[in-house]
Amino acid sequence: MSDLVSEDHVLARIASHFPNEGPDVLLGRGDDCAVLGVSGPLCVSTDMFMEDVHFRRAYFTPEDIGWKALAVNLSDLAASGARPAGFTLGLALPPGADMAFVDGLCAGMAALAAEASAPLVGGDLSRAEKIHLCATVFGQAEKTLLRGEAQAGDVIFLIGRLGLARTGLMLLEERGRDALADWPAPCNAHLRPLPRLKEGMRLSRLAADLIRESDDPGAGRLALMDVSDGLARDLPRLVGPGKGADIRLPLPHPDILRFMRERGEADPLAAGKRHAFLGGEDYALIGTCAPEAASLVMVANAETTLLGTVTDDGVIRVDGAPASGGFDHFAQ
Repeated sequence: MSDLVSEDHVLARIASHFPNEGPDVLLGRGDDCAVLGVSGPLCVSTDMFMEDVHFRRAYFTPEDIGWKALAVNLSDLAASGARPAGFTLGLALPPGADMAFVDGLCAGMAALAAEASAPLVGGDLSRAEKIHLCATVFGQAEKTLLRGEAQAGDVIFLIGRLGLARTGLMLLEERGRDALADWPAPCNAHLRPLPRLKEGMRLSRLAADLIRESDDPGAGRLALMDVSDGLARDLPRLVGPGKGADIRLPLPHPDILRFMRERGEADPLAAGKRHAFLGGEDYALIGTCAPEAASLVMVANAETTLLGTVTDDGVIRVDGAPASGGFDHFAQ
């Protein structure tokens, strides 16, 4: 039997995990609205995180659910180059949920919130047949980094890894949580992705500096987005309508190659590259910049790989061949 006796009871337990203050918080939780003291443009993003759509309790712990529900939102702030100012949480719990589950979920979310300096400033609570979470994050950037800013000849770069989360998802679906023992890197890449906030903020600062230091209005041309639906689907979104890309994929992570060999692929390297290109939920960052800024991008973030260049023919070429694919909620 559930020990969630009232909304106030649940809200009090949630509140015990999250400080009700922050550098941008003028008024925290408890009134009709929170008040954030921000100046200039505000970056805002919302993501839902739904049981049996985005996660399964068969292999996600409550802590994993809380962590990832916030991580996918913070990754959007990272892609804008923004520093978190706060977030809200809508939470719907099924009849069988208990306080131990709420505590675990909040502990996982609070751990990431503390690491990201992102205070919980409000939200809502309800019941549903399955667990639903919906977070909205707020942040500010020195220079907001957008998609679709590229010009032909611009450099395409990657910060992070591709394909590990997809590998982890497949392993967890096939073997359950037992897969963690032998495959910790891919499983954790799926269960607890790390939003690249510091990397995004460094690039925002770089873009702002380039604009200040040059008379050329295109000097700070730097586009960025996170890889949530796979590079195959997200790369066309990054370069924008009418633009294409000519890229070379990096070597896949060793665990991806091992996974391909275990599946009996005749060419593990080629299969691993295709697997990484399709990806999904990597929460790496992909970006474009003017060629003269590429070295500065690499200096700003050590884990940067130059993938290729933007073209003006509308075709995505990977290792010399046209490519397509990626994840779509409604197509699959």
